[in-house]
Amino acid sequence: MIADFESCVKYLYNIPFFLKDENNRSKSGNENLSVLMNELSDPQKEIKCIHIAGTNGKGSVANFIKCILKEKGYTAGIFTSPHLMNIRERIMIDDLISEEDFLECFNRVLNAEETILNKGFGHISYFEFLFAMAAVYFAKEKPDYVIYETGLGGRLDATNLIIPEISVITSIGLDHMQYLGDSIELIAGEKAGIIKDGIPVVYNTGEESADIVISKAAKTHNSKEINVAKTKYIINNISDKTIDFSIINGYYRYDNLEIKTTAAYQVDNAITAIEACNELFIRDGIIKQDIIKKALLNFYWPGRMEYIYPNVIVDGAHNEDAIKRFIETVNEVYSDKKTEILFAVCEDKDYEPMINNLCANLYISKLYVTAINSARAASPDSVADIFRSRLDKNASVDIIVDNDMKKVFKNAVSNVINKEDTMLFAVGSLYLAGSIKQIIMEAKDD
Repeated sequence: MIADFESCVKYLYNIPFFLKDENNRSKSGNENLSVLMNELSDPQKEIKCIHIAGTNGKGSVANFIKCILKEKGYTAGIFTSPHLMNIRERIMIDDLISEEDFLECFNRVLNAEETILNKGFGHISYFEFLFAMAAVYFAKEKPDYVIYETGLGGRLDATNLIIPEISVITSIGLDHMQYLGDSIELIAGEKAGIIKDGIPVVYNTGEESADIVISKAAKTHNSKEINVAKTKYIINNISDKTIDFSIINGYYRYDNLEIKTTAAYQVDNAITAIEACNELFIRDGIIKQDIIKKALLNFYWPGRMEYIYPNVIVDGAHNEDAIKRFIETVNEVYSDKKTEILFAVCEDKDYEPMINNLCANLYISKLYVTAINSARAASPDSVADIFRSRLDKNASVDIIVDNDMKKVFKNAVSNVINKEDTMLFAVGSLYLAGSIKQIIMEAKDD
């Protein structure tokens, strides 16, 4: 039994992300978690749920779905990852789980783990522990629905113990290749592992090769499949604050929907959520346009093309596919501005393609390279060297390199804040996005 919230968080951070077997190899499967959940009376089975996998867009789609459910009069919990500033962000209903409830759920899972250890079973991982806590919390609070986002992959993910009302697969790209495979097809196969017998699957992967894999898996499981790529839409207008778009589907039409973001990729995520909810409530008929409109206007997901100052934006793009979408938005919306980049990345990411894309497709007027606040941080000097080798040799780009993220961020903001012709974008890692938001919050509290 642990008595306070801070000690419980410290305990969680000391749990390995990936457990090893007796031969020091990464364990696969969730046999120990299954036993633990049974010890807890399988709380993950008590509430109707929606399951989301994908390389990018999972959190955004989850939040769009939550907004739609709320406008329809339902309560919905979300289990998501990673968090930006506070571990309690991972478990939410109307707000973050309270410290008191977090601690209570933690101790229930800890006691259950001690019980199964005494029976000869093994420990569970960090993400499995959090999933179990979330399931315990939602079973206690009893929202109408829970939206579970996978942590890594799908087939072997902790969340794959649930039996959802509907499965959703978002954008698929090359990420976590050391765990999921080195091709779109292999990664798609892992994501498709969330498809259950007879459960509909909505997917919007952005890759034809991935669509083929998912369609085959859906047929194997006798699951109705809805490929969002077949839904037509028109972007009517993109401003520096909102996107206005319309959807034309064979079954419905929504005109002049609006989301409060400049990120065009969020249109894909919004449409995926709309398709999922229309399938979820198919017996009730198509969801009315006014419900969809209100839901989308209430959407907010921090760290995704988020304005933190009038000409400073944070985006959590942390892999090649996400960087490509980030670049599309910058070139579409901010082409009349000079572009300054603040970049930090995890060492275990394949970040050279990210840098290649940034250098090839953006005219960078100034570059800041720093380190994320994590043991996973890539060396700023090494990252800067790659930038130097990729940047146009004929362009004189000022490059500032410093390990002190707070110092670099404040320097970058002070240099750009009064320049109406310049935008500063912080990009490369969700850790970077979270740290910057924390810096700003601390500054407001001073």
